[in-house]
Amino acid sequence: MESIWEHSPENDYEKKMHEELKNGKYQVKISNKSYTCPYCPGKRTRDFRYEDLLQHATAIGSCSSQNAKRTERDKANHVALTKYLQTDVAVLPAGGGGGSKLPSAAKSHAAAVLEQGLHGRDEVFVWPWTGVMVNIPTDLKNGHYVGKGGIKLRNQLAKRKFNPIRVRPLWSCQGHSGTAIVEFHKDWSGLTDAMSFEKAYDSTNHGKRNWLAKTDKSSDDVYAWIARVDDYKSNSIIGEDLRKIGYLRPISDILEEEARKTNICPYCPWRRTINFQYKDLLQHASAIATCSSKKRTAKDKANHLSLAKYLQIDFAVACASGSTKPPPSSVVVEAVTNYDPNEMLVWPWSGVVVNIPVELKDGRYVGESGSKLRDQLSRRGFNPIRVQTLWIDKWHSGTAIVEFRKDWSGFADAMFFDKDYEVNNRGKTNWLAKTDKSSDLYAWIARVDDYNANDVIGETLRRFGDPRTVLDIMEEEARKTNKLVISLTNIFETKKRYMLEMESKVKETESSLSQLIVERDNMRRVYNEEIRKIQSSAWDHYKKIFKDHEKLKVELETQKRDLERRGQDLMKRETHNKIERERLAEELEQNAVKNCSLQAAAKEQQRADENVMKLAEEHKKQKEKLHKRIIQLEKQLDAKQAVQLEIEQLRGKLNVMMHMGHEGDLRVLNKVELLIKALREKEEELHDLEALNQYLILQERNRNNDLQDARKELVNYMEWNGSKSCFLGLQRNISKWSYWREENGGARQQAIS
Repeated sequence: MESIWEHSPENDYEKKMHEELKNGKYQVKISNKSYTCPYCPGKRTRDFRYEDLLQHATAIGSCSSQNAKRTERDKANHVALTKYLQTDVAVLPAGGGGGSKLPSAAKSHAAAVLEQGLHGRDEVFVWPWTGVMVNIPTDLKNGHYVGKGGIKLRNQLAKRKFNPIRVRPLWSCQGHSGTAIVEFHKDWSGLTDAMSFEKAYDSTNHGKRNWLAKTDKSSDDVYAWIARVDDYKSNSIIGEDLRKIGYLRPISDILEEEARKTNICPYCPWRRTINFQYKDLLQHASAIATCSSKKRTAKDKANHLSLAKYLQIDFAVACASGSTKPPPSSVVVEAVTNYDPNEMLVWPWSGVVVNIPVELKDGRYVGESGSKLRDQLSRRGFNPIRVQTLWIDKWHSGTAIVEFRKDWSGFADAMFFDKDYEVNNRGKTNWLAKTDKSSDLYAWIARVDDYNANDVIGETLRRFGDPRTVLDIMEEEARKTNKLVISLTNIFETKKRYMLEMESKVKETESSLSQLIVERDNMRRVYNEEIRKIQSSAWDHYKKIFKDHEKLKVELETQKRDLERRGQDLMKRETHNKIERERLAEELEQNAVKNCSLQAAAKEQQRADENVMKLAEEHKKQKEKLHKRIIQLEKQLDAKQAVQLEIEQLRGKLNVMMHMGHEGDLRVLNKVELLIKALREKEEELHDLEALNQYLILQERNRNNDLQDARKELVNYMEWNGSKSCFLGLQRNISKWSYWREENGGARQQAIS
C-alpha cells in the first residue's frame, strides 16, 4: 500500500477528508463484518467486507485511466478512505472458517491500535470482553431493591456508540445489586468498543480508580470499566458472575491465536480471497506454479512453487476452520523410527498432565477446565483432540488426560508433546524425582506403568485405552494393509474383467451408435426438409392470414367509422327527440290548460246563455212594462197635447178677455184670473211630464251603454278563449237584443216626440 501513497501524495483536501472520516462525519462501519463506501452511494453492492472495501478504495484511489466517471476528487476521497481503513479502523476476525480476515499488515496495525492505552501486550482481561457497571440507582419496593433493566441500560450504551451485545444486571437475595455486566463482541471490534466504553467513563472521572477513591457513594452517578484480573478474582457478586461466563487471557495470547488461524499468500496481497485454509492455500500455490497461462510470469510461478514446497515440507499450523493439519510425513517417519517399537504405550495415544494448579473454594478443590488446557496445548502446536481433567469425589485432582488422534500424526504429536516437556525438565522423570512440587505443569506420554497405576490416572486410562507397542500397531496396520491390498487386488481383478466386458460392450455400442448416427443424420436431413416445407407453407399461410387480417382491419375500420357516424346521428336524433318530447310535453300541458279553459268557457257559455235567457225574459218583462209605459206616455202625450190645446185655448180666451177687460167687466177679470191660474197649472204639469220623459230617455241611454260595454267584454273573453261557436251564438243573441232594443227605443222615442 505504500506505493499507492507514493503514487497519490496527500494534499490538503485528502487530509481534510481523512480528518472528517476520523471524526465520524461519514459512516464507514455498519456492523462487525459489514462496511460501506460513503463516496459511492449509488453503487449496487453497498455492503463490503473489510478487505473488499479496502480493495475498492485502493483501486479507485490508484486508478490512472482517463475515465470521465472518476474525477480527481473521487480519487482523493478514496485515497483518504484507504488511509483511514489502514490506520484508523481496528478490525480483526473473531475466528471461524467462513469469516473474512485481514491481511497481515492491517492485522499488525490493528493490534497496535488496540494496544493503545493498555499497559502492554501481556495485560490480562476477562475474555469474552466484558465491562462492569456499578452504582446503578435502585429503589426499595415491597421489601426488594429494583433498578433499571438490562435492555434499558443496553439501549443507553448503544446510543453512546459502545455497541454492547447484552447488559445483565446482577441480582442478590435482596434484589437489584446496583451492578451490571456488559458483554461485548468476541472479536477485536468488541475490544475496541470496550476500550471506548472504559475511556468514556474514565474521561468524566467515573472510571474504576474514581470509584475506588470515592468515599461518599451515595450519588446516582454510574461508574464503569473493563473487567480485569482483580474483578475476576474478587469475592463479590461481580467476580462470581465473571468466573461463570469467562476466563482470563492476555492480549498476546489472543494475537498469537489469531495469527495462527490465518494463512495468507504473500505473493497475492490484493487477491479477493485473502485468507485461506491450509489445503486451499496449498491448492492455490500449486495451481499457479503449474499453470500455463501467459498472465502468470515466470517469477510468479517460481514464487508459488517455493510456497507450495514450503507448505508441504516445513509448514505445520492450525487451519482457519479450527481443524488441525497433520504433521508432514517426514516428521511422522522420524517420530516412528526414533522410538523403541517394543515399548508399551496407551492406545489411542494419550498424554498425562499433572500438577495442575488447584485452589480450595467452598470446601472443595477447583482448577482449570479441560478446554483451557486444550487451548494452551493447541497454541504450543501439540494438536490435542480433547483434554479431560480428572476429579475425585467432585474434587479436582490436579491431573488431566490428553487425547491425541489415533493415526500416526497423533503419535507424532504425542511424542512431540512428551519430548517438549522432557526437554524443559518437566517430564515424568523430573516429576518423580522432584521433591518440591512447584506450580509448573508436568506432562508425558501415557505408558504401561501409568495404565497399571492404582490412581485416578490409571483408572481413566483403563477405561478408554489399551497398552500396545508401536510394533504391534505397525504389524496390525500392516495386516490391515495386506488385507486391504488383497481386497483391492480382488476388486481390481473384478473391475478389470468388468472393464474388458465393458470394452466389448462399448465396441458393440460404438458400432450401433455409428449406425444410429448415420440414421440420425438421415432423419435429421429429412426432418430439416420437412421443417423447411412446413415453414414455407406456414409462411405462405401467415402471409395469407396477414392479408386477410389487413382486409378485415380495413373493413373493421370502415364499419367503425360507419358506426361512429351512426352513433353521432343517433346522438343528434336523440337530442332532437328529446327537444321534440319536451315541446310535445309543453304542448300537451298547453292543451291540457286549453281544455281546462274550454271546459271553463263552456261552463261560462252555459252560464252566459242562462244569463242571456234571463236577460231576454227580463227584457221581455221590461218590454211589456215599456209597452205599458208607452201606452201611458201616449195617454200622457194625448193629455199633454190636450193640455197644450187647452192652454192655447185659454191663452186665446185670455187674450179675448184681455181685450174685453177694457170694458171693466169684473166677472170677466175673475174668469181670466182663473184661466191664467189653470194655464199655469197646466204648464207646470207639462213641465213635469217633459222632465219625466227626459229622465226616462237618460235611463234608457245609460242602460244601452252598459249593455254595449258588457257585449264588448263578452266578445273579448270569447275571442281570448278561442270558442268561436260560443262567441257567434252569443253574438247572435246580443245582435237580436240590440235590434229589439233599437226598434223599441226608436218607437218609444218616436212616441215621446
